[in-house]
Amino acid sequence: MNQSILAIAVAASLSSYASFSLAQEQEKPTQETMVVTANRVEQRLTNVLAPIEIIDRTQIDAIQAKSLSEVLRRLPGVQIANQGGVGQSAELYIRGRSTKNTLVLINGVRLGSATTGSANISAMPLDGVQRIEVIRGARAAVYGSDAVSGVVNIITTNQNNVPSRVKAGAGSFGSYNVGATLSLGDVHSGWLNLTATHQTSEGYNIQPTSINPIDADNDGYESQYLVLDTGKRLNDAWLLKANGYYQKHYTEFDNPWTGVDKSDSDLYSLSVASEYSNESFDSALSLSTNQDKAKSYGQGQPEGTISTNRVAINWNNNLKVTEQLNVIGGVDWYKDNIDNTTKLMTKDSRDNGAVFAGALYQQGIVTFEGNVRHDDNSAYGNYTTYQLGGGVSVTEQLKVVAMHGTAFKAPTFNELYWPKECGSWGCYEGNPNLVPEESATSEIALEGDFSRLNFRLAAYQSNVDKMIASNGSTNVNINKAKIEGVEILTRFSTGVIVHEVSYDYLDAKDEATGNFLARRARHSGKWNASYSLEAWQFDLSYLYQGKRYDDLANTKELDPYSLVDIAGTYFFSNGFSLGAKVGNLLNEEYEMVKGYKTPERNYYVNAMYEF
Repeated sequence: MNQSILAIAVAASLSSYASFSLAQEQEKPTQETMVVTANRVEQRLTNVLAPIEIIDRTQIDAIQAKSLSEVLRRLPGVQIANQGGVGQSAELYIRGRSTKNTLVLINGVRLGSATTGSANISAMPLDGVQRIEVIRGARAAVYGSDAVSGVVNIITTNQNNVPSRVKAGAGSFGSYNVGATLSLGDVHSGWLNLTATHQTSEGYNIQPTSINPIDADNDGYESQYLVLDTGKRLNDAWLLKANGYYQKHYTEFDNPWTGVDKSDSDLYSLSVASEYSNESFDSALSLSTNQDKAKSYGQGQPEGTISTNRVAINWNNNLKVTEQLNVIGGVDWYKDNIDNTTKLMTKDSRDNGAVFAGALYQQGIVTFEGNVRHDDNSAYGNYTTYQLGGGVSVTEQLKVVAMHGTAFKAPTFNELYWPKECGSWGCYEGNPNLVPEESATSEIALEGDFSRLNFRLAAYQSNVDKMIASNGSTNVNINKAKIEGVEILTRFSTGVIVHEVSYDYLDAKDEATGNFLARRARHSGKWNASYSLEAWQFDLSYLYQGKRYDDLANTKELDPYSLVDIAGTYFFSNGFSLGAKVGNLLNEEYEMVKGYKTPERNYYVNAMYEF
């Protein structure tokens, strides 16, 4: 890496925890930004203690992202490990914990596979998304299992009356996309937003060093999806709404072992909700269902289909007791059903019921929050988590924040109920006696909000107990891990250029061996710069990832790398715009997963018309 670039980035870094375009701030300087993900109720951003990033539709368009991974990798505290390029399997690490420890929501609805324990972030829609809220840190006291290291909430409701649009683009590796969004009405009376998109890419050979001749081919993908968001306000108090998405995703990949190399997946989520609101009380009742279904085949192997089907009921309430105090609480229930056509699980369903309560207090220079949640799961029993946080404004510009919370990660169906299977490598089966992994996380931060500079300097520590690991024949709760980190983030302007700079130090180790957890860099730095001039919009991003290990034994080292992406858009006065992007501008050769090639320098152009 160019050490001078990192030095400049770190010197500038003392960071902001929310991201907004310069144009938006100029147009609406007095508008209070509201968020919903931190405590499941609408809050002013200034009252939220947890570090939160907000990515809106304008920013997604500006960077011309084609996948959720491209958006998330720009954020502080986040690392991504792709098994190739866009459309390929990707692992998400927030503050050193893997994808299965991050809760992924779409409009507040829980997504993900109960067999793998995580959501497929390589198959998440972007067109039709109006906003993404990302929380760093434990939030299990609000959401339960999976919200161990963070929450990613993908929101499709159109809050800003975004116009209808049609869009088409093409680029390297034989990739192209077409899509359209129809937007009618507004959130004050009634609305309908409908997005349809088709994406495809011929891809490239992602495992060129494989000795298996079957792997010597291009690995592409094809994806189609629909996003629906609609609602109707009955009167000042009552609102009815529904939203959902459907995606069909085809991927060609290279397996590190002989076996399947193609996958067809069907994913959908649908929810309906009623919301009641008056001056002192808000209540929302929602019913949702979703499916995560994948069929794998190829290389002469028989087809195998695994699916998670989930139904859920959520009831959230927010009572404004005084101007300073809000009391929140509600009920969660969901049931998972698993269908595996190749392996008959010893158990194929479980349900989870939970009650949660909390308090939000803000008076003068003091902000406080407390949450507690009790989960009762048919597979592993009862579990209680809590979260406490406080903030004090020591001056008008400086604020000190401290937080502590507990979390748990439920064992997956595969870990619990995989039937006994034997081969040349020995025998393996699930362990129905597994209990959830446990963790406790503490954080202290200094935040600054000045006229030309926002920053956040934070240190955190997580102690993980009862980690699930294989002993060769089954899974057991034996491992412990300790994760310590420092985040330095800043946002500032130099003239008309807005800079967002961050540096992360991460020390994530297995306490039993002293080895680093796989694919987590100790050092990472990011610099995102945006520039608007009349009809032009430019975006430049720089990403540095330090040395990592590809395995838990720390024998396979992954070299550091630096990536530069640049994008530009020209807006015509008639609603038409043209954009272009160059990814990996410096043509860096690097690996995120050992043996898997990442994209070389690549190009992308697109055209869009809004009306």
